[in-house]
Amino acid sequence: MTGTPPSPAVAVENVEKRFGATVALAGISFEAAAGELFGFVGPDGAGKTTLFRILATLLVPDAGRARVLGRDVVAQMWALRPRIGYMPGRFSLYPDLSVVENLRFFASVFGTTVERERARIAPIYSQLEAFEDRRAAALSGGMKQKLALCCALVHRPEILFLDEPTTGVDAVSRREFWDLLGDLKGSGMTIVVSTPYMDEANRCDRVALMQRGRLLATDAPQRIAASYGRPLVAVRTADRYRALL
Repeated sequence: MTGTPPSPAVAVENVEKRFGATVALAGISFEAAAGELFGFVGPDGAGKTTLFRILATLLVPDAGRARVLGRDVVAQMWALRPRIGYMPGRFSLYPDLSVVENLRFFASVFGTTVERERARIAPIYSQLEAFEDRRAAALSGGMKQKLALCCALVHRPEILFLDEPTTGVDAVSRREFWDLLGDLKGSGMTIVVSTPYMDEANRCDRVALMQRGRLLATDAPQRIAASYGRPLVAVRTADRYRALL
């Protein structure tokens, strides 16, 4: 006898969002399973940040429906927020507070303490302890991202939304950060992450390619790459528009 299939951790149906005449999301639909490391890949302006802000209950869609952990992101946002960890693309912690002061503040927002949750964040915080009295503004890019991840985890969320968490970070710190995500996934955490880097996308269970507010494909990264039938090449240039001529 077949049981009922588990509900997806994230279910998005025909979500649309406009900002004036600009279409940010044009009918996005996808599902992410519980325990999955699900990635979004796309250039700036693809709509990734808008989608993540909707999933994190910070922005209301114009049309469509999004559910996270079985709850509607609009109608049930207050019940949902304590169960979500969100890390925006830009560093958004308090630069004048120290590492430990930032952690204590975010823990207090959710009615807990750093001491109570130390075991949860220990694998990441152990790399920050030597700098716990340093102002957040004085941290390196990689350390800032690790602090932001600690703050997103300190209240024991069930799902993480990470919007381009390693943009502007050096290659070694990027690899260390994704190693941490792999450990979190191994513990059962559901992670939805966006990235502009294909090498990072290859570490996801599945990825969705985004372009101009639309999903072009959703599959395992290896299958998406294979479907093109020819090598994918990354090109860096000072003038991307001239390079296309």
